[in-house]
Amino acid sequence: MQRILPLPPGTPFAWVDLVDPSEAEAKASAKDYGLPPEVVRDFLNQPHLPKFEKLPAGILVVLRAYDEQAKGGDTYQALTRRLVVFLTHGHFFTVRRREQPFAAAVVNRFCAADGEIPRQEALLSRLATGALRSFEEPLKEAEEQLDRLETLLLGRGQVRDDLRQIYALKRRCAVFKRMLWRTYGVVKELRTQFPDEGGWWSDLQEESDRLQAWAEELLEAATHLLNMQLAMQSHRTNEVMRVLTVFSAFFLPLTFLVGVYGMNFEHMPELKWRHGYALAWGIMVFTVLGILAWFRRKGWLK
Repeated sequence: MQRILPLPPGTPFAWVDLVDPSEAEAKASAKDYGLPPEVVRDFLNQPHLPKFEKLPAGILVVLRAYDEQAKGGDTYQALTRRLVVFLTHGHFFTVRRREQPFAAAVVNRFCAADGEIPRQEALLSRLATGALRSFEEPLKEAEEQLDRLETLLLGRGQVRDDLRQIYALKRRCAVFKRMLWRTYGVVKELRTQFPDEGGWWSDLQEESDRLQAWAEELLEAATHLLNMQLAMQSHRTNEVMRVLTVFSAFFLPLTFLVGVYGMNFEHMPELKWRHGYALAWGIMVFTVLGILAWFRRKGWLK
């Protein structure tokens, strides 16, 4: 769907907004406004990562914002939605797959009839700020989930199967870090293209750097928590093997004695002796007590 947004009178450019355009709609807009083919490809190519590109016809910016409607997944296609902005001398193009709250807020602010006359860089900085800040809430949720998982992991007597949940959280943090790192690069390029009046781009670069550092810290924390979970599972396995080894050490000599005296040869010693049964029991009890004393001395039963 294509629409011309109503900017205040006197605005020296038109805002053309395309929401989930089809290939036919994108080509029709390109024909109407004389857009180059590479821009049309960027309008339609969904898997684009954040990028900045200066073309002869204008400036192309691709941003990605967190999708509040994302139900799951751990890829950037599932967790984020693309926003393409193309600036020319007389037009300001935006392309998005669906309505997004931060974009709607910018539209409501600058499309009021009695509002201030906007500049293209002001619109772009507001959209970039909204796209960046859309990651703040999911980063906060990831931090809370990490704290909860760490508390559960360290506060219980046995290890539960939280490995899949921790790994999924780690993947999400990696996606956030990747998107914010690329957005930081885009903001740096934009800061060199437009005058930094009012400190817009400086503030935006600082915000991008802050969110990127936050995502990196969460990724490191998720990685450490994952390694801790694996280490605790390994420790639990070692404890089980230690107990089994101790039991095996007790029963191995007893099994040997039973095997020897279970052969029933005719001329075996003590086979027909009156006290042979009691002697066999005595040897086995003495063997068990000897192994037990040795294990206690070595500290293997603690």
